[in-house]
Amino acid sequence: MIHFNISNDEYTNDLLELIRLFESRLEEDLTINVSYANLGDAFKVDITSEKFENFKKSYVFPFKADGELDKKRVEKRYLKIAIYRTISFLTNINLPYGCLTGIRPTKLYQEIQKNPLRYGKSAREVFLSDYNVSEDKVRLIEHIVHTQKPIRNKNSRACDVFVFIPFCPTRCAYCSFVSLPLDRQKKLVQPYVDCLIRELEQTETYIKEKKIKVRSVYVGGGTPTSIGAELLDKVLSHCHFGGKEFTVEAGRPDTINAEIVDVLTKHGVTRISVNPQTFNDKTLKLIGREHSSGEIYTAYSLVKDKFIVNMDLIAMLPNETFEDFKRSVDIAVALKPENITVHTLYLKKGSALKLENYDNTDYETASQMVDYAYAKLTENGYNPYYMYRQKYTSGSLENVGYAKPKTECIYNVDIMEEDTSIIANGAAAISKKWIKRKNLIERCANYKEPLEYVKNIDMMLERQHDFWNPTKSHKKAIDSESTESIALKLDD
Repeated sequence: MIHFNISNDEYTNDLLELIRLFESRLEEDLTINVSYANLGDAFKVDITSEKFENFKKSYVFPFKADGELDKKRVEKRYLKIAIYRTISFLTNINLPYGCLTGIRPTKLYQEIQKNPLRYGKSAREVFLSDYNVSEDKVRLIEHIVHTQKPIRNKNSRACDVFVFIPFCPTRCAYCSFVSLPLDRQKKLVQPYVDCLIRELEQTETYIKEKKIKVRSVYVGGGTPTSIGAELLDKVLSHCHFGGKEFTVEAGRPDTINAEIVDVLTKHGVTRISVNPQTFNDKTLKLIGREHSSGEIYTAYSLVKDKFIVNMDLIAMLPNETFEDFKRSVDIAVALKPENITVHTLYLKKGSALKLENYDNTDYETASQMVDYAYAKLTENGYNPYYMYRQKYTSGSLENVGYAKPKTECIYNVDIMEEDTSIIANGAAAISKKWIKRKNLIERCANYKEPLEYVKNIDMMLERQHDFWNPTKSHKKAIDSESTESIALKLDD
């Protein structure tokens, strides 16, 4: 455990997130004391520790900021750098992503690429020398940035449409999403679909009136295909917004049958998922999937060659060894889906694994798994094209989507790089309005729980309408406000 004391607690929560990344690999207690001061043109950090007699590290960073929000962002960045370097020195522990704690490393990398004068060096140099990101992870980030180039949104008026269907056959042990087991929520499905269609009709009206170009439509969950062919048909009938890409998360192989495939084909769906997570039957049962690996093959045979198919795999599932994970990767590659996404297990608040205190902190095994996946997939023609990181992930590692050339999912890139507006429909859906001239993102969230969504649909329709059709006074407020979202976008 690391005992952390700081002279001013303004940034404590963010700094504790960095410190927590060390704790899972630390074998003894450590105390560090941090004090800092902004000297105007410099930022000074002093760190002491009882580990060595009279130990003290002092750092002085050149300081320049544009406004109060930027000042806080830069101060926090320097504190992270100083604390990371000190703890790494005292413990001889190096983290794969150094002092980075943010969700979107590729986004930060590209922001630095656009503003090299601000940092005084290239993005690669900043990541390696300032943030102490490992060479392997910098290469991964660069690989993704390169793959994304032809996919990135170039039209500030374009948008994506997201549609959320929060039902699943069963709840997986690692899941904390707003996703409800169907056997307990059958009475809610029809009212939810009716409300969702009302919201989609409003979305259609807005898109037509504003003549908005839709890049992609993404129907996610939960498992959208779990509601059955008839209701899925009704929802998809209201999802024809145009665009190059129409994705439906089929996800659970036990929800895919000939009738479902006919509905997806009828509506021109271009992409679906068939997500094994693992090809180990014992693990599938342990995590509550309630289908066999044989059903994965059956489902895949129904959709192969009809859609672009993604398969999800998860590293560090309970009781799985490196050989178990390697086998799953090898099988997925042999099946040749166009996309394979490799997640590193993270313990989500509210998930069964979290409540059972499952230990996913074996860094060496987690690293071995994701490194093997990268090598195997790239050798077989898959390129990494988007990534994100989450709290409480095994080894503080990453989730990466891999794709064969020209089969990448536009929506995944847009939502991770945050350069496209998203009109979101359904419970827990969060619409995002990207204002390019201010580099600002505004958000409008629906009620999280499906029952609350159904009960409050009229209010949410009104709120979404006002969000996408702001009054002149609202627009004036946006133009004059200090844009906190910029700091969030650039946060390390």
